[in-house]
Amino acid sequence: MILLFFLLNLTIVDIDVEAQWADPQLILETSGLKTNTQLKPGDIQKAITNLAKLRLFNFIAVDSSVVGDGVFLKIIIEEAPFLKGDPHFINNEKIKSKKLRETIGLHSGQVLTDKTIFEAKKSIVELYEEKSFYKTAVTDSIVQDTLNRAKLFFIIEEGIEPRIGKILINGNEHFTDSELKRKMSTKEKGFLRGGKLDENKLKEDIEKIKTFYKERGFLDIQVDEPIIEVDGDKFVITMNLQENRKYFVGEITFTGNTIFDTLQLRDLLKINSGDIYNLTKFDETLQQFHSAYGDEGYIYCNITPNEDVKDSIIDIEYIFNEGIPASIKIVSITGNTNTREKVIRREIVSYPGKTLRTSDIQRSQRQIFNLGFFEDVQVRPGLPDDSGNIDLVYHVKEKEGVATIGGGVAYSALDRITGYVELAHPNLFGRGQRIYTKIEAGGRLTNFQVGFTEPWLFDTRTSAGFDLYYTNRLWDYYTKRDIGFSTDVSFPFILDYTRFGYNFRTERTQVYDIADTYTPPSSGYSLYDDTIPKWTIANTFGITRDTRDYIFNPSSGSYMSIRTEIAKKILFANIDYNRLTFETRAYFPIFWKFVFMERIKMGIVASSDEVPLYKRFYAGGIGDTGVRGYSDRSLTPIEDGRNVGGNALVINNLELKLKLSNSLAFLVFYDSGNAFESYRDVNLHDLYRGAGVGIRLEVPMMGVIGFDLGYGFDAADPGWTPHFQINPFGLF
Repeated sequence: MILLFFLLNLTIVDIDVEAQWADPQLILETSGLKTNTQLKPGDIQKAITNLAKLRLFNFIAVDSSVVGDGVFLKIIIEEAPFLKGDPHFINNEKIKSKKLRETIGLHSGQVLTDKTIFEAKKSIVELYEEKSFYKTAVTDSIVQDTLNRAKLFFIIEEGIEPRIGKILINGNEHFTDSELKRKMSTKEKGFLRGGKLDENKLKEDIEKIKTFYKERGFLDIQVDEPIIEVDGDKFVITMNLQENRKYFVGEITFTGNTIFDTLQLRDLLKINSGDIYNLTKFDETLQQFHSAYGDEGYIYCNITPNEDVKDSIIDIEYIFNEGIPASIKIVSITGNTNTREKVIRREIVSYPGKTLRTSDIQRSQRQIFNLGFFEDVQVRPGLPDDSGNIDLVYHVKEKEGVATIGGGVAYSALDRITGYVELAHPNLFGRGQRIYTKIEAGGRLTNFQVGFTEPWLFDTRTSAGFDLYYTNRLWDYYTKRDIGFSTDVSFPFILDYTRFGYNFRTERTQVYDIADTYTPPSSGYSLYDDTIPKWTIANTFGITRDTRDYIFNPSSGSYMSIRTEIAKKILFANIDYNRLTFETRAYFPIFWKFVFMERIKMGIVASSDEVPLYKRFYAGGIGDTGVRGYSDRSLTPIEDGRNVGGNALVINNLELKLKLSNSLAFLVFYDSGNAFESYRDVNLHDLYRGAGVGIRLEVPMMGVIGFDLGYGFDAADPGWTPHFQINPFGLF
C-alpha cells in the first residue's frame, strides 16, 4: 500500500484521531503526519513509533482510505489507564506486600501499559525464584473508573519452596563426592540443615571447588555451570567437571636478585621442587617476596614468574626487576581534632628521609592504635616523585567519648553494691597524658583514688606517674584500711618492645573489726598484730615485653612480665616481704575472626616473718588472679574454716575469642588455678578448673563492660557463677 501511495504521489488530505482521553492535537504533533503533504514510504510506521515512545497507549493503529488524488488517515488510539493508589497483592504469604511494591517499582499516577504490567509480573516471579519459590504464577486484574484511572491487583499463586535433595557431581576421579561437598556452602537437606538453595552461594561454591583442585595440582580444572532441576519438592543439582592433568613443581630458579641471595629467597618459598603445584602457595610465595622487598624499601620491585611447562612438570623462574629503594619525603597526619599532632608523631617510626619499610609503617600504626583513643588508623601513600620517593599520610579517626565521666551504682561479688563517681581520661588536653579519679562508697567498700601518668617525660620514651589512694574494704572476717602513695617510671630496655619499670610505694595499713570467731594461732602471725597501723616501703622492679597488635583487644602477638617487689623494715616501715610474679600471654589468630589466647601467671611471696594475710595470693573470680566459675578470692589455703591466702600461685587461662570488632568480642574460656601454702606445695593436679562463656563490649564514656558465666567443675557444689566487670581504660 505504501509503495502504491508513493507511485501515485498521493497527498494527505485529512487526518482524523480516534481517542477517548488523549489530546488529538498532541497525537497529531507527535505522529509527525501533516495534511497537504506528500505521504512518503515509512511515514505511517514512523508515526506509530513516535506515538509508542509516549508510553501512554496499549494499542496504536493508522487506517487509510484513498479518495481521488488524496488519502484520508485515521489514527486509532487505545489509552492505558493511570494507576490509582498503590498496587494491591492478593494471596502473598511468603513475601510481604511492601517488598513486592519495592520490587516492581510502580507508583500512583504511573501509566499502566500492557508492557508495564507484564514486566511487573515478571519481576514478581523472579523475586519468588530468588527466595527459592518455584512455579509461582501471577495474574493481574484492573478495575478502571470513568476518569481513566485504575486500581491494579496482582493475584499470586505462590509456588513451592523446594529443598536440595541431591547434589550430583560428575567427572571427579581423584576426589570423592564427600570431599568436594565439604568445600561447598550449598548442602543437601538433612538433620539440622534446611537445604535452602542460594544461587549466589552456589556460584561461590564453583570457585571453591576450582581452588580446591588448583591447590592440589589440577591447574586446568573446568567446572560447568550447575544444572538445577526441580523434582517434586526437591532440587537436584548436577555439577559436571573435568579434572584434566595434575602438575608438579620442577626446577625453581631466580634471576636478577641482588638484594637477597638465592638461599634467602628459597627460605621464603611456600612451594619447592617436587611438590604438587599448589596455586595458593604459589601466590603466597609472591606475597612473601614482595613483603621482603617492601621491608627493604623496594616497593617498586617487579617480580615476574616465568613458567616452563614440560608435560606435567612446571619449571619456575622468578625474574626480579628490583629497581631502587624508595625513601619517605613528607609524613603528614590528618583526622586528629582533639589529639595534638606531637602525640601521634612521636609514635611514628617511618619518618622523612628514612627508607620506606612496610614493617615500620605497620609498627607505627600499631603504636598509634595502642594509645587507646583512636578508632582507626590508616596510612595513605601519596604519588611518588621522579626519584620514586613518596609521601605518607597517617589518617586517624578519634574515638567518641574516650573520657570516662560518670557515676552510678555498681555490683560485684566481692564488694556487693557500691555507689561511685569517677573521672578518667587517657588523653588529657590532647597531650596523651592519663588522669583518673574515683570515689566509691558502699556497705563493704570505701575507696578514693587519684592518679596521673605522663607517657613521654621530657619528650623521651620514659613514662612516669603517681597514684594516691585511700581504701577501706571489708574482707571475709576483717576490715582493712590502706592509705598510700606510689610513683613509677619505665623506659625502653635493651630488646625491642621491652621496657624496664620501677615503682616506689609507701603505704599505711590497719586492720580492725576482726570477727569474734577469729582465733589467732598460738605462735607466728596474728591478724590482731595489724590492728596497730603498719607501714610498708616497697620497691618493685620489672621487665615487660609486649608485641601485641592491639593491647586493648589483641589478635596476635605476646606479652611477658617479670616483677619483683621488695619490702624491707627500713626507716619507719615495719613490714617485710619479697614477692616475685611472672606472667605471659600469647595470642594466635586461628581463622576468620577467631583468636586463641593462653595465659600463665605464677607467683611466690616470702618473708623473714610470716607473710601478712593481705599480702598473700588469692585465686578465683575475675581479674589478675581470676579463675572463673568460682567466687572472688575463694581458692586459697583454709585455716579454721577461713581463707588465709597462699604464698604461691599458679593460674592458667585459655580463651577462644570471636573478635567481631575492636569494641565487641565473644569468648569461651577454660581456667585453672589455685593458691598454695608455699611453693613446695604446688601441685598441678590440685588446680581448680572452670569453663564458660563471656562477652566484652566497649561503651563510650564507660569503658569496657565484661560479663562471664563460668562453671566450676571442682567446686564443693558445682554450678554456674556469673562475673561482671567494668574497666574504664578499655582493656579487654
